[in-house]
Amino acid sequence: MSSSIDESRRKDGKVSPPSTGDQPTLAESVREGVRSPAAPTPSPNTNPTEEPISVVGIGLHLPRQRQRPRGTVERFGTRPENWRGLYYVYVVENGAEKRVQRRPVLGPTASMSKRAAEDKLFEIIDRELALPPELPRKVTFRSIWERYRSLKSGIWSRANEGPVQSMFKKHVLPAIGDWELAELTPDPLQRLLNQIASRGYRKSMVQHIRTYVRAALEYAVDEGLLGRNPARKLEFPKTTKSRARFYSLEEVRAFLAVSTGRENLVFRILLFCGLRPAELLALRIEDVEAGRLRIDEAVKEKEKGQNRIGETKTESSDAWVSVPPDLARDLHAWVAKHPHKDDPKAFLFPTESGTAYRVGNFLKRVMKPIAKTAGIADFDFRAMRSTASTLFQVHGTVKENQGQMRHADPATTLRYYVKVIPENQHKAVADFERSVMKKGGKRRSKAEPGGLLMKG
Repeated sequence: MSSSIDESRRKDGKVSPPSTGDQPTLAESVREGVRSPAAPTPSPNTNPTEEPISVVGIGLHLPRQRQRPRGTVERFGTRPENWRGLYYVYVVENGAEKRVQRRPVLGPTASMSKRAAEDKLFEIIDRELALPPELPRKVTFRSIWERYRSLKSGIWSRANEGPVQSMFKKHVLPAIGDWELAELTPDPLQRLLNQIASRGYRKSMVQHIRTYVRAALEYAVDEGLLGRNPARKLEFPKTTKSRARFYSLEEVRAFLAVSTGRENLVFRILLFCGLRPAELLALRIEDVEAGRLRIDEAVKEKEKGQNRIGETKTESSDAWVSVPPDLARDLHAWVAKHPHKDDPKAFLFPTESGTAYRVGNFLKRVMKPIAKTAGIADFDFRAMRSTASTLFQVHGTVKENQGQMRHADPATTLRYYVKVIPENQHKAVADFERSVMKKGGKRRSKAEPGGLLMKG
C-alpha cells in the first residue's frame, strides 16, 4: 500500500525520486524513516476523524548528511600559528560504517586569510569525496609519510623540505616504510633512533627524525587511521657531541695576512658583521650605506633562476648591521671600482656572469684554499659566524651582540654562538684569585707548600 502511495505522490510532483548518486545505505535509511511504525499510513477506506495520524517519531532517525560534510576552520599552534580544518566523513571498515574526524592543516594564519582557509578546506573535502568511500585495509608508514609531506609542501620552505625528505629517504623509509601502521609500536621506532645515533650522526639530525616521525603518525591519528601515536613517548638516544668550533685570534690574523682584495673584504664582513654566507652573497651595491649594511635578501641554494634570491632566514634577520670604520672605507672603495657601480641592484660580489655565487661553490673554490694556506684545514661558514659572536663578547654586551647577529632572542646568541675563550677564562680566574687572596698588597694565605701533606 505504501508503495502505491509513494508512486502517486511522485506523479503529483510532491515527492521527487532519489538521485542516482545516493548511497544505498542513505536511501534505505530514508525509506525506513518514512515507513516508521510510529507513523502508520492511513487506508483509503479509513475515516480520518476516527483514526488520527500520529506524527510522533517522524524525523528522529533520519540519517546525517553524508554527501557533503560541512567543515569549519580554527586557529591552532604558536610560532607559527596555522589554520586547521575540521570535518567528518563516513568510511566503511570491516563491513561497518564509521564516522571519522578529519583535521587537515591548511596553512599559516600570517599569509592566509580565513576565507582562503575555508576555500582550501572545501577543496580538500571535495577531493576526498572523489576517492573510494572505503579506505584500504593496509596502510603503510610510507603512504602516510607521502600524504603528510604533500600536505606540508605548501607550508615548508624549500630549504627545509629538501633536507627532511633526504633524511627520510636515506634513513627512515628503508627501515620502517613498508611497515603497516597497525604493526608499528614504540619498539621498532626506538630501535631506529638508536641505530641512527650509534652511527655517529649529529644530535640535530636525530631530533629532526624523531620530530617528523611523530608528526606523521599524529597526522594518521587525526585521520582516524591509528588509535594512538606509537612515537609519542620516544626517548632521545645518546649522540656524539658536535665540536663547538670557532677560530682563535691567531687563526683570524693568519687568514687576514694571506688574503687580499675580495677575499679579505669578505672575511672581514663575516667576522665584524656576523653575516650568514647566503646573506653575504646576496648583498647589492645599494645595501652599502654609511657605517652600516642593509640585510634583506639571501641566496636560496636549492632554487634556480629568479627564485635563487629570496627572503632571509627569519624576520629578525631583516635589519641593518654596523660596519667598523676601516671596513666601511674599504667597502666604499670596492663599490667605486665595481664594474657595475652605476647599477644599484648589481651584486656586491658577483660571478663573472654577474649572478650571485652559490654558497657551496664560494666556500669550496674561494675561501677554503686561502684558509688552508693560513693553516685552517676545517674552515666553514658556521664556525665563522660563531667566531664573530665569540670574539665580539669581549668588546660588547650580550644585547649588542644579539643586535649585530640579528637574533630574535639573546638566549639564542648565548646558547649556540658565543663560546668560551680559554685565554679570557684563565685571565678571569687569575683576577678572581688576586681579588680574594690579596689585601693591601699582601697575600692572605698562610698555607705552606708542604701543608697539604699528612703528618705521620
